[in-house]
Amino acid sequence: MNVLAFSFNAIAPMLFTTALGWFISRRSKIPQGFTEFLNKLCFRYLLSFHVFNSTMTVDFSAEFNLGLVLFFVIAGLAVIAGAIAVFTLFVQDRGRRCSLIVCSYRSSNIVFALPMAVGLFGAEGIKPAAMLIPVTIIMFNFITVVLMVYYSQGTDGAAPLGATLRKTALDVVQNPLIIGSGIGILLSLLHIRLPAFARGAATMVASAGTPVSFLLLGMQIDFRRLRAAAGPVIGACLMRLVVVPGILVPLMVLAGFRGPELGALMVVYAAPCAVTNYVMSRLYNLDPEFTGQTVTMSTILSMLTMFLEVSLLRALGLF
Repeated sequence: MNVLAFSFNAIAPMLFTTALGWFISRRSKIPQGFTEFLNKLCFRYLLSFHVFNSTMTVDFSAEFNLGLVLFFVIAGLAVIAGAIAVFTLFVQDRGRRCSLIVCSYRSSNIVFALPMAVGLFGAEGIKPAAMLIPVTIIMFNFITVVLMVYYSQGTDGAAPLGATLRKTALDVVQNPLIIGSGIGILLSLLHIRLPAFARGAATMVASAGTPVSFLLLGMQIDFRRLRAAAGPVIGACLMRLVVVPGILVPLMVLAGFRGPELGALMVVYAAPCAVTNYVMSRLYNLDPEFTGQTVTMSTILSMLTMFLEVSLLRALGLF
């Protein structure tokens, strides 16, 4: 019951905020163009401050578990490569294909990681979870930006390969999430500590990113369209919540990970789809409706799947 209570307490605020966004959209006349403005505000400022604040506070020079980080990187790259191969074969629409690829690996682990680590293992669980957060942010943000820039360019009248690569590279380095991560890492590596007022301001802006993203998601929910696309959405959620952790968690166990380390890795690949997937898919016009439906449904279903996964690992004595 403690695991179920933890899962509910972790997920309920996200569901409530999404529901509030839906309620606002039904009870209020939202001005034309408001959601587009809000989406750009989230992406360019709120979420970029979020990743900046997350990476700035990490001590990269501290002792870390190289095996844990290497397993995470190799597993992540394997999931991405597998998703690209599978969905390139079976999904024709480029926007839907990109959404499925990104949702297969990019989860809300930042929201879940530290609270779950403390809830399951106490103070002992903080270190491995905190160690993976900056690696997750850097690796997954960079790859997501590259994929979305690539898939948003379409195929009709495509520019020569060299010009496409140059444009992709330029778009990546100008991406606010990459800039935020880069500045945060630089400050951390150089041991530059911002004044208290600057840290407070950055934290205040960063804290708005997640709730505003879920409000925006709720404003765009259309239950009639959700019912019409229920099959593909459920399939995407099963891939995110069941297939990926179902393959990787046994490999984690075989690799020798137990307790807090196993928990930290599991959360990365078992948490629901990240709401930033929806924000970015809207910005790049990559089937944002399907992405938003997948984020919402995976958030709801994850309360059950994560409870079952944690319960099973505890019953096997691995936690």
